[in-house]
Amino acid sequence: MRSFGFLTLILVVTALFSIPQVSASDNLLLTTRDVVTVLSGEQLVDSIEVINEAPLNFTVVVYTGYTVEGLSDTLMNFTPGYTFFRNWRAGESQTFSFNVSVSSNVTPGFYTLVLRFRGMAEDGSLHDLILRVPLRVSDNPVVLKSLDLSVLQRPSSPSPNPFNGETLVLRAVISNIGNTPTGFVYWVNVTSLATGDVVYSTHGNSVISPGEVKIEARIPVGWDWEPGEYNVSFFVSSLRGSESLWRIVHVSTGVNYINVSMSRESVPLGGDIKAYITVLSERKLDTNLTVSVWSEETLLMSRTLPVSLQPGTQVLELGFPTNVSGELRFVMKLNYGEILLAQANGTYRVLGYPVIESIKQEFNGSILRLNIILTNPNDVPMKARLIYNMSSAEVLLYSDSKDMLLKPGTTVKTFEFQLPWNSTVEYSFVLVGEGKTFDTESGVVNVPPKPVSTESTSSLSTTSSASGEEGYGSREYLIILSIVVIVAILLVGIILGSKEEKGYVSPWERARKPRTRPKPKRRSPLGRFKRPKLPKFIENRELPRRFKRKPVTKVKKKKS
Repeated sequence: MRSFGFLTLILVVTALFSIPQVSASDNLLLTTRDVVTVLSGEQLVDSIEVINEAPLNFTVVVYTGYTVEGLSDTLMNFTPGYTFFRNWRAGESQTFSFNVSVSSNVTPGFYTLVLRFRGMAEDGSLHDLILRVPLRVSDNPVVLKSLDLSVLQRPSSPSPNPFNGETLVLRAVISNIGNTPTGFVYWVNVTSLATGDVVYSTHGNSVISPGEVKIEARIPVGWDWEPGEYNVSFFVSSLRGSESLWRIVHVSTGVNYINVSMSRESVPLGGDIKAYITVLSERKLDTNLTVSVWSEETLLMSRTLPVSLQPGTQVLELGFPTNVSGELRFVMKLNYGEILLAQANGTYRVLGYPVIESIKQEFNGSILRLNIILTNPNDVPMKARLIYNMSSAEVLLYSDSKDMLLKPGTTVKTFEFQLPWNSTVEYSFVLVGEGKTFDTESGVVNVPPKPVSTESTSSLSTTSSASGEEGYGSREYLIILSIVVIVAILLVGIILGSKEEKGYVSPWERARKPRTRPKPKRRSPLGRFKRPKLPKFIENRELPRRFKRKPVTKVKKKKS
């Protein structure tokens, strides 16, 4: 079975070679990141990594030939290590080994080696594939193939950017493409792009046999390096020429302020206010946070706190002094030893207490008017509440409060109270805000007795003369009252007399009769019978009719 599979593969490869080339428009690409460097007049055995960039999966890919752009095929010979690949999927890479040699007549420089392949896709279709390989012909056998940088303290970091105080590791791969050992010298330089100054330099030498050798150098990144961009370059030189590669890295402290915020913009004198310092750190580092608070030129607070930073975001909380009113400024500095990592500045406001300057009294009879004069010493408005109580003889008369927004300067608030005559009233006003008592003021008011009117004497002198008239008026009042009663009785008699007809009973007679349940009405078999109403006769009402009351028949009780 194994021989049968090998025979099948041979047949497939033979078919790929025998089928005519497909159209050039169907050419798909293979790519590589490697550069082939060969010494002029020498032979090189090497390999490259080839990536399938075509959007197809190939069951078999066969090498079909090569050409060199800018160079005659007679001056170069290229022989692949093997000519076909199996199961080459899209995006995957394969190792392609080869043997290449160039004539000594080839001018050193850069050329392009074009390799052609033919592949069979999974659906059986055939496609031409092209690989373009950078080819360098050199007259120097010592070739610098690669240069890599990493951070010693963070080997798994994807970025080679170091922090101050860390170590940058440089690794270079040097190849001798000749057939004899060759000596070389190398240099490592680090230059600041901002200033052009060389901040670090080292060198070395060695002898390299045909093949490759790795050079490693450790570069200490000092705390005296300013944050910014730096160029790390590597030079290698032999008797026949020199090679160089370089990389750009960014050096930083790894610590930055994100934000400094206050718990409030302003606070009353003696209140509580806190600062929240948000720090972003990319590294572990033991630092010191120094905080200074100033009122103009006077230092109010100076503290140094140890802060152990960890990678990520950290929030620090710190209380600030509020024992002095006005605008206070603070300065925060984060240090590593004597090295300043970051700093932040800001201000906050401490508000002075509003006060009750004075209370002025004004009387209008028993009405007391109090004018409360309030003073806000700050240059911003301030919320406050005025609470007041008034009492007399240990009896509370008034108690209330009023919210207000005190503007900068003086504010007058007026209150009016109705007080009892001839009393002593005590009052107190309390100004509060932000949970604190700003000021208090109290006093006593003596309310005078009620004034006596000047018309009282004249009323006393006319009392005797008015007594006679008062008696005359009382007799006249009795006569009028008796006439009204007589007229009312006549009207009631007329109304009741008009209702004197058969079956009529006066209201007071009905009240005397016991209530009895009415008998049910009999119904005629021919239908309902409605008793006819008594006829009404129109009488001449010009003459008064005598009121006549029907006697009520009394029922005699049977003797037992």
